[in-house]
Amino acid sequence: MKAVILINPTSGKEKASEYKVLLQKKLREKYDDVIVRETEAAGDATTFAKESSDADLLVVMSGDGTLGEAINGLATLEKRPPLAFIPLGTVNEFARALNMPLDPEQVIEQINTYGEKQIDLGKVNDVYFSNSVTFGTIPHAMHDVSSEAKTVFGTFAFVAKGIQTLAKKDQYEMMVQYDREKWQGEASLVILGLTSYIGGMEHFFPNAETDDGLIHGMIMPELGLKEALKMAPEFWKMQIQNSEYTHAFTCKTCKIEGPDAMTNVDGEEGPHLPVTVQVYPKFLTVLAPQ
Repeated sequence: MKAVILINPTSGKEKASEYKVLLQKKLREKYDDVIVRETEAAGDATTFAKESSDADLLVVMSGDGTLGEAINGLATLEKRPPLAFIPLGTVNEFARALNMPLDPEQVIEQINTYGEKQIDLGKVNDVYFSNSVTFGTIPHAMHDVSSEAKTVFGTFAFVAKGIQTLAKKDQYEMMVQYDREKWQGEASLVILGLTSYIGGMEHFFPNAETDDGLIHGMIMPELGLKEALKMAPEFWKMQIQNSEYTHAFTCKTCKIEGPDAMTNVDGEEGPHLPVTVQVYPKFLTVLAPQ
């Protein structure tokens, strides 16, 4: 049996090389052939994943960005090996959604005991995603957080940038068509998710499951500091979808039209509007705690 390890050596505060040795040793308990491939440039993870169709397992050790590249390579294959993930990123939404430990050493120690699970993937225009597509003031601002700030301050860097952005209270004229329904007006934020975790927040979509075959959507017409503070208790009670400040829905396809500006796809820069989003039910096999 063959396992391929795909590593972003700059992830995890550059501890990937240490974890690599531990992972190789653990996988050799189950796999005869363990191959390591390290990314050097954008797009490498997609290429390496496409070249892993003959593997029995693909393990990605990275943050969510490199994982997203790998998923876009796997999704194009007719024969897709199961995917395992060692979380080395800042937020690690994929790991959270699968109820995985966020400690890389703990995941490595347990990886041979994980079971297979089929999860949904989404596709926005030509880009596959495993967690979310967002558009609005906050997603735009998140791209201004430097890699150095992520490394030094972690999640706090995103929180600080989010608070700064909410003070501006910008809005966009938009049209969101989901299945046969349509919403039109000014909006500060549009969120489409496949899991309950969005932006590191647990139970953002409390009813979402990784294999329910649905896109869970939310539109926030007006989002400033005042609205965010008023919604805070609803976040804690897992009732944000019922807030007077939100419009929530579920669908299988969604089209978003608005200004010529980029989306955020699993934490990375995505296609510019307009975009079409659809769900592919139980499209990818992953390893997860049983």
